[in-house]
Amino acid sequence: MSFLTLPYQLPLLNTELCTVQLTKCHSDMKSMNKTNTDVVMDIVTDVVIVGSGFAGLSAAIAAAQAGVSVILVEKEASCGGNSLVSGGVLTVVGSPIQTREGIADSFALLKQDMLTAGRQLNNVALVETMVQESYPTLQWLTEELGVKFKDRVDQYGGHSVPRNHSPETLSGSAILTAMLTQAKSLGVEIRTQTRLIRLLTTPAQTNTTPPMVTGVVVKTPDREIKQIGVNQGVVLATGGFSGDRTFLHQQAPHLPTGLDHTNVPHATAEALIEAIRIGAQGIDLDQVQLAPWVSPDETGYGIAPLFASYTVLAYGLAIDPVTGKRFINELADRKTWVDTLLTLGHPCIGIADTAGMENSGIDIEPYLADRAVVKKFSTLSSLAAEYSIPDTALQQTLDRYNYFVGQLHEDRDFGKSLRDRAKPLNPPFYGVRLWPKVHYTIGGVKIDPQAQVLGVGDLPIAGLYAAGEVTGGMHGACRLGGCAMTECIVFGRMAGQNVAKHSIT
Repeated sequence: MSFLTLPYQLPLLNTELCTVQLTKCHSDMKSMNKTNTDVVMDIVTDVVIVGSGFAGLSAAIAAAQAGVSVILVEKEASCGGNSLVSGGVLTVVGSPIQTREGIADSFALLKQDMLTAGRQLNNVALVETMVQESYPTLQWLTEELGVKFKDRVDQYGGHSVPRNHSPETLSGSAILTAMLTQAKSLGVEIRTQTRLIRLLTTPAQTNTTPPMVTGVVVKTPDREIKQIGVNQGVVLATGGFSGDRTFLHQQAPHLPTGLDHTNVPHATAEALIEAIRIGAQGIDLDQVQLAPWVSPDETGYGIAPLFASYTVLAYGLAIDPVTGKRFINELADRKTWVDTLLTLGHPCIGIADTAGMENSGIDIEPYLADRAVVKKFSTLSSLAAEYSIPDTALQQTLDRYNYFVGQLHEDRDFGKSLRDRAKPLNPPFYGVRLWPKVHYTIGGVKIDPQAQVLGVGDLPIAGLYAAGEVTGGMHGACRLGGCAMTECIVFGRMAGQNVAKHSIT
C-alpha cells in the first residue's frame, strides 16, 4: 500500500474536506515515490509521541518510565500548546481538601454530573476511568513532579460540589514545566518545529480491519522529510481544532459565524485527519464547546475567564443589560450557559465585588488599568451607566440576590448553589461583558479505556494510541470545567504505559 492510499472510508468525516486538507501533505510526499514496504527508516525508536501538552508529556513520561525509548515531536518552536495557556485546573474526587472541608463527593456523583452535562452522550467507560484516576493523578503531580496546588477547592458550573483544584500560579505553565523537567531527566528526546506529515502503516489484512501503525513521517525544522520507525507504537496528543476555521466550519456548520476562539492559533486538525485517513473512527466531531465566561472586549482567552469563572459565577451575578435582571443560574453547565446567552442575543454583564474577589483568591487589580476589560465602579449606578443597564431594575435585582445570600442562604430564583463563605454584594463593584467564544472541540478519534485508537468495528489499530483533546467520546455534548486537564493526564499516562507494553515488531 502506498503512503497515500486510503484503506477504507468512514462516514463520520467529511472526506471531501479530508482530501482538501491533505493536499499539502501529498505534495510534500511526492518526491519520495516509495511505498510503506519500500521505506528505509531514517530513525528507529520504540515510541513516538506527537504533541507536547499535558497529554503528550504525560505519555512520554509514562513510556520512558516503563523503559522504552521515546521521541516526542512538536510542530511549534516551543512545547505546551493549549496546556501552556490553560489555568491548569484539575477535577478531582477524594482529595484531602475535600475531606477537610466536609465536601460529600463520590465517583458516582462526578460521573452523574458529567453524564448530565453531556446529555447522556458520553462514553461511560471513559468517564469512569477518568473519575477513578482523578485523585491518583493529583497525587502523581504533587508527590512525584512536585507541582504545588492551592490549599482550597472551587466549584465550577455544572459540578454538584466543589472539586476543582488549581495550581498555586493559576496557570498550566507550572504543571508543564514540571513535566518537561521530568521528561528530559528520563531521556525523552524532544524535537520541536517537527511536524507530523504521515502515519506509516502496514497494509490492512481486509477492507474491514484496520492496518498497523509502524511509524511516522515528519517535516524537520530544515524542511527535510524524515521517516521515524517505531517498535512499540505512536501516541497522538495533538489537541483540538478550534483554530482550524475550515475544518471547524465543515464539521460544525451550526455554530454562529464570526466567533473568536480561546485557543492557540496552531490548534488545527491535520493529525486528526491523518488518523482518520488510515482508518481511525471519528466521533462527535460536530460537538464544539463554546465558553460563556469570555469577553468580546479582548481577543483570544484573555483575562476575563480568570475573573468571571472564579468570581462572577461563584460569588456574583450575571445580568441582562436590557432588563437589568438575572437570566440564569450562574453555576449552570457551559452548554446551558451558552444556549441561554445566545438566545438572549447580546453580551451579558458579569458583576462581582471585593468580597467575591477575596473569596476567589484572584487579584484582578493589576489588570484593571492596562486592559480595561474588567472595570471597577464605586457605585452600582456608575456600573449601570457604563453598561446601559436600567438603574432601578439593577438595584432591585441586586437587593433580591443579596437577600437570598445574606438571609435565606438559598437562591429561590435559579437554584444556584451558594457557598458558605458567599456574602451579599457591596461597593466597589467589578463588571465585565461576556459573550461566547469557541473553546473546546469535544469530538476526535475514538479510543477505548486503554487509550487505544479504534478503527472500523471498534477494532483497535495496532500501534496507535491517543489522549487529550484529539480524542472524542468522553464529554458528550458538554464538557465540565476542569475535566479536560484531568482527562489529558489520566489518558496520557494510560497511553504511555500501554504503548510501552505492546511491541508491534
